Amino acid sequence: MAKKNQKVSEPAVAYLRTTSLSVGDVLDIASRGLKEPLSRIETFRNGLEKKSFENLKELQGLDYNILATALGVSSKTLQQKEIFDTAQSEKIYELAELYTLGTNYFGREGFRRWMERPLFSLGNRASLGLIDVSEGLDLLKTEIMRLQDDITV
Repeated sequence: MAKKNQKVSEPAVAYLRTTSLSVGDVLDIASRGLKEPLSRIETFRNGLEKKSFENLKELQGLDYNILATALGVSSKTLQQKEIFDTAQSEKIYELAELYTLGTNYFGREGFRRWMERPLFSLGNRASLGLIDVSEGLDLLKTEIMRLQDDITV
């Protein structure tokens, strides 16, 4: 019996190519200033501009009050700032890292919902209540990475 040579004109499985969000995208700045630690330090020392903060705020769907608490300033100060100081720039970058990681895993709306709900693994605390401290941001990033790797505790 002769074998029939079958030609497949379409792939059996279609792969969707999705682009990942980067911290540079979230902060609306060139990623070359964020790639290397020494470049990031220089970027933080020069201060992030208001447009970076506003882009982060808009993408996260957060208000000035929540971000003011996270940055340790008043919401009025945030509205008047044009260039952020070193510590605030660093914190904005950390928030952008969290947002990037969460959005790439959950999607934009899914991440917003995840941030608002209490997490059992964090003592039933809402994620938004942890963003004012670097350790809280680290815990949230770790939690997302656990979910990505399907690690249970």
